[in-house]
Amino acid sequence: SYTSVPKVVTSYSVMISVNGSDYAEEVSTPPNIDSVIITDFITDAEYCFYIRANLEGGYFSTSNKSCVLTRMQRPPGWINADYATVNPDSRVTISFSQDPASEITHFILERKTGLSGTFGSIAELTSDNGSVLYTDMQAEITAANYYRLSAINSCNNPVTVSNIASNIVLSLERKSNELNLSWNPYREWNGMISEYRLFIDTGNGFEEKAVIGATDSLYTLDYKSIMYEVSSGEICMFISTSEISNPYGISGMSNSSRVCTEPVEIITVPNIFTPNNDLVNDLFKPVLSFTPVNYHLIVSEQHGSVLFETRDSNESWDGSGNGNHQADGICLWFLKVTTPSGKSLTRTGTVTILKNP
Repeated sequence: SYTSVPKVVTSYSVMISVNGSDYAEEVSTPPNIDSVIITDFITDAEYCFYIRANLEGGYFSTSNKSCVLTRMQRPPGWINADYATVNPDSRVTISFSQDPASEITHFILERKTGLSGTFGSIAELTSDNGSVLYTDMQAEITAANYYRLSAINSCNNPVTVSNIASNIVLSLERKSNELNLSWNPYREWNGMISEYRLFIDTGNGFEEKAVIGATDSLYTLDYKSIMYEVSSGEICMFISTSEISNPYGISGMSNSSRVCTEPVEIITVPNIFTPNNDLVNDLFKPVLSFTPVNYHLIVSEQHGSVLFETRDSNESWDGSGNGNHQADGICLWFLKVTTPSGKSLTRTGTVTILKNP
């Protein structure tokens, strides 16, 4: 406001120039008003303004000049949710790409948990060469989280919204010798799901073990198919999938959360065998549900003379000792193993030799 001393302000004139034209009064306000909103303007133009305080007696005072471009940023024609994937550190990373012709670099990322949840803003982001990458440190990876990205124009309004990206939650149910896996299908790529792939770490890093159809979300793994590969105290697995036929030429990829289970560490030792060369039950060897880290087996006569000794879990006893085949009878055995989980187990017992059952 202009101070009405020594001349009284009678009104204000808003003087406007468009694209370099001569200034003209477009708006007049009473002396007690010091702001106006102009809604009728053309876009892609340069508007320059100054304010003239009209004083009594025909005098006036003018302000400085201020200019603005009414050109709006070109919005993206599309925003693609590339993927939402669970990292090895159990965080969800989300990637988006946008129309390269866009001039907008300001975005708002929203998340909701579960299909019935409500979207809420979790971050304001800027693009880097048309891409937006964000790691959600707060997401609970045991729940399905849904993400979308909105482009925000210079008027702070959303103008383009992406498709939805969702993380995959993997669940494991163990039943006898079966490992039953289930997961939520990935949603909602602009393309299609190619397939699901199962990766398992039995102690030497993750390896692909199975390829599963794109429409499946259940898979049963026979524990016996992996038990001799186990070399650690934990078996972990995750599901991975990728996108095909994306309309923008982008191939998304998503890994599920990881699930782990303890290995089955069972020792079964037969109590009778028949070393008579009929190729049936001719050898004696403890049966392990795992590959031991350390192994020591001793078989002896009842009075203590050692008949067989090995540290190789694949080696069997043929019923001989001291260069001779043993007669029917009872022998003692002693077994000590270290399991993949690090347990040291000791077992003792007897085995009966019966050549002519």
